[in-house]
Amino acid sequence: GSVRADPRDQDDAVRDHVITNSTEFDVRISHSDATGEAIRVCEKWLLHPYRGALILLGWLNYYEDKRSCRAKLQQIFVILVYFCIIMASFIIQFLVCFQRDIIFLNEEVCVANKTIDVHRVCCHSHIVTAFVVPDLLILISYLFGIYLFSHAETEYLSKLAEEVFTKTARATGEQFPKKLIVTISAYFLAGIAWIVSSFVLRLLYLVAFKYWDSDIVIYWSDTFQISGSIKHGLIMGSIIGFIFLDLVYAASIINYAIQSELNVHLLKAIARSVDIKLYRDLDEAYKEIDNAERNLRVLNGKTATGASLVIFNLSISAIVSFQKLEQLSNGKALPPHNLAHSLFVTSLNTLLWAAMVVFAFVQASRVTAAGLGLKRSGVSRRSRPFQYTASQQSDLDSFVLYTQAVKLRAKLFGVPVVPRVMHATVAVLCFVLIMIMRTDLYNPYQYV
Repeated sequence: GSVRADPRDQDDAVRDHVITNSTEFDVRISHSDATGEAIRVCEKWLLHPYRGALILLGWLNYYEDKRSCRAKLQQIFVILVYFCIIMASFIIQFLVCFQRDIIFLNEEVCVANKTIDVHRVCCHSHIVTAFVVPDLLILISYLFGIYLFSHAETEYLSKLAEEVFTKTARATGEQFPKKLIVTISAYFLAGIAWIVSSFVLRLLYLVAFKYWDSDIVIYWSDTFQISGSIKHGLIMGSIIGFIFLDLVYAASIINYAIQSELNVHLLKAIARSVDIKLYRDLDEAYKEIDNAERNLRVLNGKTATGASLVIFNLSISAIVSFQKLEQLSNGKALPPHNLAHSLFVTSLNTLLWAAMVVFAFVQASRVTAAGLGLKRSGVSRRSRPFQYTASQQSDLDSFVLYTQAVKLRAKLFGVPVVPRVMHATVAVLCFVLIMIMRTDLYNPYQYV
């Protein structure tokens, strides 16, 4: 009396099972193809231009086989050419006493017979602080870049980008991380815009301070003066040299910004995966967080060191430019200049340097904020344990303790960059600067 199943029903069930599995398989394939396409787009439009900039600086080999004799000779040749250009730029800037933010002052020691000659400028004072220290810092930054990228830094960036794209697609359901690609592209464009802006500001500087005028003489002594076509040629050489120096600045900061952005998205993807229980168990979450911590150690290591060197130099330039605003307003500048134009150019110069410094610190603070978000996700697992019902209560407690103990913070100058502390520091600095300008507590000319 048993009832035999209809063979047609069994065939329908098998067919439905095959169709369901096939659909799921097609979805996985489609998702994988979309992620792979995103990685290919990143390689074509982001990493290739990035490698091109590094090859131009001599920080990366053009040939894929880095161990070949041809690849080593090519990189050594580019490094030597770039090094010679940097050193020539330093010498030319020193000869014509032309720096990015220098303003010639009415100091009697610079002119003959203790009288002020508005057509004669000199560079006798503050040579070390105005030229030697900044030039030494930028040279160290360039040499450190050679060391940094000689240890497979670009291969690490490619792997990190692939890891971020894959895990972001899994956590958010977006098959193509368009926002991330657009953001990183914007960083590249911002770096190019910063270099162009710096070049334009140098030209405006010549116009505002009438430094290009033929009657302006660079005075070193009665027997050594630079003027006329020689001065014009040396000034143009120094401006071209500034472009190469700006490439070093931009490459160091943008490299740090890109790695920071990738780490931000990675930390957010892990936090979201923990929140919506994409991980099979807590052991998988442990592995992902531990991998994120290793990535941050790389970011806080050589990458942050190279960026810190550049940030220090840019900070000095921003402070000096800000000081020159006060010197201009007190009429202490040579040669004769248009005050309104000079104040405008010097203000833009200050903003140019400060923008790069602020940008780097903002990126570091965003990384720390993303790490704090992951820590909050770990705490929320304890308050909502029903999402991980297969895990014991002691395992959840251990997971909470682990997420609170793990160090997910970005560092600059070896110091963790915490968003709240940075906001408080900016507020205090703004208050101090306003007080200095309003009360004239600092007057550099009282010691002259």
